[in-house]
Amino acid sequence: MDEYHPGIVDRFPLCMALLDRDLVIRAWNRCMEELVRRPAASAVGQLLRHLPEFKGLPIRTAIRRLLDGEGAVHITPRGGRNDRGPLAAGLSLAPLRGPAGAVSGFLMTISRPPVSRGIPHSAQRTKALESPRWRVGRTGPNREAGRLALLGAVSELTREAWEEPGPMLQAILDLLVTEVAEEALVILGVVPGRGDLTLLASRGFSPEAASGLPAAAAEGSLGQLLRQGLPIFQASADPAEGFLPRGTGLTIRSLVAVPVRSRERLAAALCCLGSRPSPPFGDAERAFFAALASLIGQALERQPLAASLTKGVFDTVQALAVAIEAKDPYTKGHVQRVTQYAVALGEVLDLTPGEIRTLQFGATLHDIGKIGIRAEVLNKPGALSEPERAHIRSHPIVGEQIIAEVDFLQEVRPCIRHHQERYDGSGYPDGLQGEAIPLLARIIAVADVFDALTTDRPYRPALPAERALALLQEEEGQAFDPRVVEALCRMLR
Repeated sequence: MDEYHPGIVDRFPLCMALLDRDLVIRAWNRCMEELVRRPAASAVGQLLRHLPEFKGLPIRTAIRRLLDGEGAVHITPRGGRNDRGPLAAGLSLAPLRGPAGAVSGFLMTISRPPVSRGIPHSAQRTKALESPRWRVGRTGPNREAGRLALLGAVSELTREAWEEPGPMLQAILDLLVTEVAEEALVILGVVPGRGDLTLLASRGFSPEAASGLPAAAAEGSLGQLLRQGLPIFQASADPAEGFLPRGTGLTIRSLVAVPVRSRERLAAALCCLGSRPSPPFGDAERAFFAALASLIGQALERQPLAASLTKGVFDTVQALAVAIEAKDPYTKGHVQRVTQYAVALGEVLDLTPGEIRTLQFGATLHDIGKIGIRAEVLNKPGALSEPERAHIRSHPIVGEQIIAEVDFLQEVRPCIRHHQERYDGSGYPDGLQGEAIPLLARIIAVADVFDALTTDRPYRPALPAERALALLQEEEGQAFDPRVVEALCRMLR
């Protein structure tokens, strides 16, 4: 499970727990210990359904709904019960997803029950457990479900190895705008050693206002408080004065500004500014923003490292590709060109950054199995015999076997194994058909053949790009995915 997720639980002062896909408890925070009266030591490692506090709850029904695509669900008592037990206000569940989008675990939060009126806690818990009737719904009364879903989505975003933090931070603001009332959002960077503010990402500002915001914030008390690393939660019916200098055109009635720390230093600030009156910010709102700032800080810690690691890994992959080309002088530069075509196609097809990274590795290594093909067969200028064709057709399987034990290339294996499949099912090695062929392999197949057609080979000279495109279009729905061929036409015309 992702290394960020226990950090969410530890830093979020609401009652939270982390569950893996099998509903085994992996983290259990202090607030949960206090509310449920169960220490983390006796909860972590246990199946949730084995804890008496959670018996009788429709957890599996909630999980099925999450696996079917819902962002978050809330489990509440039915029929206006007046229970004062730890689960009286219900609990929320939200999925956590891995890099490929599969659910890897769940975040659970228990809504705080109403203030007790003299009922002993042990009696509260017993009464809550005696009534097994619960309702599974999409949202919870305290909005924890939506907040959990957003934290899970942000955590998924930060798993990607973004080359620059700006696009990642912009994507986080695009998610956040669905959850907060404030209409203008900004993440300001804090320059180490100087305290100057820089614009990292914004939403809801005009380009002019956004570009001038760092200087404006630095002149007002907002910048002073941010440089000190102090959170701000301002909610008022009257405009808040002094946070930004006059003349910025911004009337602030609602303001959230939380420091973002990375590597134990102040790195940035997340700010939400609203012109409409806002109700006072409670513990839940403060906790939500603290958890979000913690996630952003961990992401900023990891992104430069992830980007450098990705580059180092890709350099290793390219070195392997050079070994492939050394066996076949006619394919010199082929791997690099196929990779360029494939990545460009992935962008046209709106793949995620993670998918494009996998595609880049897969395209670079798609022919690595040719290391195991005899040179006299690989470079034969004439027609191949049937045994020779079978020998060449083994290269996708050989290639997959070569990288099978390389941990960081596991997501690349389908690209290598299936790049010779045909859309109509007549390809090899597994005869997959249509959408059963992984999309990244379908993209590599088109890029591979297009480059082969437009470069000199032992058996024919290079074709013009227009002629190569026409041949690919003739094979749409037979050899190639029509959507990928159409994307290539858009890309080149």
